[in-house]
Amino acid sequence: MLLGAKTPGLEILSVHRRMAVHALGHGRVWASRGGNLYTRAIRGGPWLLQGRLPEPAWQRLVGRSTAVGQALRLGIHGIVPLSDGAQVVVATGRLWRLQEGRWHEALRFDFRKPARLGMLRTTDGAVFCAEYALNPHRDRAIRLWRSDDDARTFRQVFAFLAGQVRHIHFIQQDPVDGSLWLGTGDRDTESGLWRSTDLGESWNVIGRGDQRWRAIGLAFLPDAVIWGTDAGSDAGPFRNIALRWDRQTQTLVELGALQGPVHGVTALQDGTVLLATGCEGGINEADRRVHVWALRAGQAPKECAHFAAGLQPKRAQYPVMHFAQSQELGERVWLIGRGLLAGAVISMEVALR
Repeated sequence: MLLGAKTPGLEILSVHRRMAVHALGHGRVWASRGGNLYTRAIRGGPWLLQGRLPEPAWQRLVGRSTAVGQALRLGIHGIVPLSDGAQVVVATGRLWRLQEGRWHEALRFDFRKPARLGMLRTTDGAVFCAEYALNPHRDRAIRLWRSDDDARTFRQVFAFLAGQVRHIHFIQQDPVDGSLWLGTGDRDTESGLWRSTDLGESWNVIGRGDQRWRAIGLAFLPDAVIWGTDAGSDAGPFRNIALRWDRQTQTLVELGALQGPVHGVTALQDGTVLLATGCEGGINEADRRVHVWALRAGQAPKECAHFAAGLQPKRAQYPVMHFAQSQELGERVWLIGRGLLAGAVISMEVALR
């Protein structure tokens, strides 16, 4: 049993400490530990080292401490597998393209990194990177880049004007019609969901103007789009909720209250949607735990598990739970926890009960 965890709705199949799983793709699981990139078969087997992030020796040495590495934001932050056997690797300030052991710097930016769902490879091969700058004064344009050559080069295709949004939370592709969706935050006037049908060159708003439209990602179903609000410690007393946007009527329905801001969302192959909360320390949070919820068609939302927060300072890493990208490609679910009592970084392969 994991320390500080209760998982009545989950069967834990395997636990991988100090390992962050990022994505599933091409029959494999893609993960990192510090600056090392690993992969293994979806159905199991050993982790194989794919490459080491080009970083100074001091960073590699300091990054051996998981807690210090988290606090300094060292190592690999995300992985996007490409169709030609290469991978896009997200690191602080840079995007790398890794192929056959060769690292190519594809994009350098003046902010730390895109958000967890701020990188996307579409079904037709375009690769996107969305800006997640802290932008506390709202004085910078927030940009979106696209690559049309499999992440070898990028160009800016769109930008929100300074003061329009704080930053971009995610960019995803709707599997139903192929359109792109994008989310922004954080204040009421900055929070919105946007849709593009021209590969990100222009965006039409789906909804905006209050915390209901502030999300870190979406789950796409044939008849609806599901998300949980990301109303963090800056949102005052607003209680986080799960929401359903109906495709046909384009109306928004509240599905239920959640204990904290939602930092993880995924849709599974059978139509189940999973949401996971974080602990930012806001007055709108119910407790000091990370919670995982399952939403199934025709059923009330059901809590599957919860995990106690760790003891690390919030500034270093607040407790949060994510899901690996492209969960619908596999039969099992990958949960990635950070800042938990069970482990500073821990990935779990689970099955729903």
